Parts: sequence; structure tokens; C-alpha cells
Amino acid sequence: MKRVTIKDVANAAGVSVTLVSFVLNAKVGKDGRLDCPVNQNTAKRVLEVANKMGYRKNVAAASLRSGRSHSIAVIPTDISNKFFAEISRKIEDKAYEYGYTVLFGSSDEDVNKLDSVLDTVMAYNIDGVILAPVKNCEDSVRKLVEANIPVVLLDRDLRGVDGVGKVLLDDFQAGSIATEELLKSGCKKIEMISYNLEISSLLERERGYKQKMIDNGLANNIKINYTTYESVEEDVKNIIAEARKRGTDAFFLPTYSLSAQVMSVMKDLGLGTPEDFAIVGFDKSNIYKLFATTVAHIIQPLSELGETTVELIHDMIEGKREPETIVLKPILVPGGSAQKKN
Repeated sequence: MKRVTIKDVANAAGVSVTLVSFVLNAKVGKDGRLDCPVNQNTAKRVLEVANKMGYRKNVAAASLRSGRSHSIAVIPTDISNKFFAEISRKIEDKAYEYGYTVLFGSSDEDVNKLDSVLDTVMAYNIDGVILAPVKNCEDSVRKLVEANIPVVLLDRDLRGVDGVGKVLLDDFQAGSIATEELLKSGCKKIEMISYNLEISSLLERERGYKQKMIDNGLANNIKINYTTYESVEEDVKNIIAEARKRGTDAFFLPTYSLSAQVMSVMKDLGLGTPEDFAIVGFDKSNIYKLFATTVAHIIQPLSELGETTVELIHDMIEGKREPETIVLKPILVPGGSAQKKN
């Protein structure tokens, strides 16, 4: 079947090709009106003709003509991760308001996969990229900057790369206030369980924990137990067993997945909070409901993170703002789990 062109629509509607182009490329305002210099009744009739004829916009051709694809790429480490799934949804909703189509891809914490995903989205003449950096990805990000593609780093910082925007959580403060909440109830033997990813968000949360322990004269009690995504379940079982022997009071768990994993293992072992371990987790989790007490946790302002990220990438694409770093504040949700164990 022959592809329907703008010229075909113009002939059928009895108007000029230029007028049809205005209508078909116009954005729809919140009031439902088309943002174009065409009478709204005429514009409506053109759209009806185009739809009846089965017209489909040739995005690739339009992109080549204008140099813009009106699309952005969002590349988290794992889009199935609860945090990244929720923030991606927020980003997509906000991007739609600006008329962007969003392409998604996961890096799986693998710089080689990130490179492959970036090569793919660059082939689509992408307007901008939002990504969560992974270890050793500096060259990958520089490749985007050198191609004049606006980049905003989400959730994680990346040292030594200029010309990129950043929307981050104050992770040092997150680690500090989580530890302070446990200290306030009298806990002294406070430990962390963390991933050995060497990413800024975790390193800063660890630094906040350490500094708060040092400030309270508890430097000798600092202990961070490291694990990996692959071995987390077995590692957590061993960490908890050893922590009981050490007389550990409490844990600060700096990610959603670690919070869920630790509390799931505790439930399986018949352990409770705060009677066995006081806990401050990270992000919201349905698993908190498995315990009789409320669970203290740090939350990230997801809506603000998503909206701020899209606003920044949009303004960078339009040349309205230079790349900048925006740091948002974490929020502590108090809970009975942060009280010292008996």
C-alpha cells in the first residue's frame, strides 16, 4: 500500500501543504487546542482527513530535516528496580508535557552494555540523554558530550566529566540523618550493609554514616558489610548471623533492594525489629508491612527528582540553561524500627 504523504492530505483537504505541515507538527496545549497559526476548525478538519486516510508521520525524515527527533533516552541501571521504575514513570509523564517521546534502556551496571545502548539511541538522532552512571563510564558520557548531545546524570555523580547536568540526592545527608535516628534511641553498635559498586550515591551514604559515628565518638564501631547483587541473599544471611554474635544494635540499609532483602531474611529467621536489630531502611517497601512495628526509612522526593531532571534536560536542549548540578534533600520517615533493641 502506498504511503500517504502530507501532499496527499493537502489535496484531499483542499488546503496547502504548508498549512497541513503546521497542523500535523503542532503541539496540543492543555486546553486541547493546537498550537499553530491555523484556524482551529480548519485544523480539526485537516486532522480528520489525515486520520481517515491513515497518514503516519515519517519521524526519521522529519528528524533529518529539522535536526531534532523530539525524543530523549532514559538509561537507568535496571528499569525493573523499584526506584528506577518509579522515577522513569515520573520522567516519562513530565517529558510528555514537553512533547518528547522517551526511549528506555538498562545498563545493568555494565559499562559495555551502556556503550551499546548509547550507540543505539544516538543512531536515532536523540535530542538528549538522562542516565544513571555506572563504574568506569566516563568515556561513554564524554562521547555524548563531544557529539553535542545534552546529558543529565540522575541519582549518581560522576567526577572528571564536564559539560553535563546533574540531579542528585544529598546522599551524605541521607546517611547522616539515618545514623542520627538510630543514635538518638541509644544505639551505639550501628552497622551498614552496602553494595561494593563504588558509585557516588552509596559512597556518600557510607560517608554520612561514618562521619556521624565519628562525631559521636564511635569511630571504633564503624563497620560496613559489603555484598554484590549476585550473592546478596547468602551474604545477608551470614552478615546477620555474625552481627548477632557481635552484639550489633542496628543496621542502616542504604538502598531499597537491601532493605527488602535484609528484612525478608530477618522474617525468615524469625527475627524482629527493633527487638533483634533496630533498622533504618531506604525508600518505601511493601515488605515493611510484614513487621508488627512501623519501619523507619529514608525516602527520595521522586516527583521532584523526575520533574527537575526533565526540566533541566529540556532547557539544555533548547539552549536556555547551561549544565548545572541540582541537589535535593532526603526525607526521614520515623518508625518504631529505629528504637534500640531490648
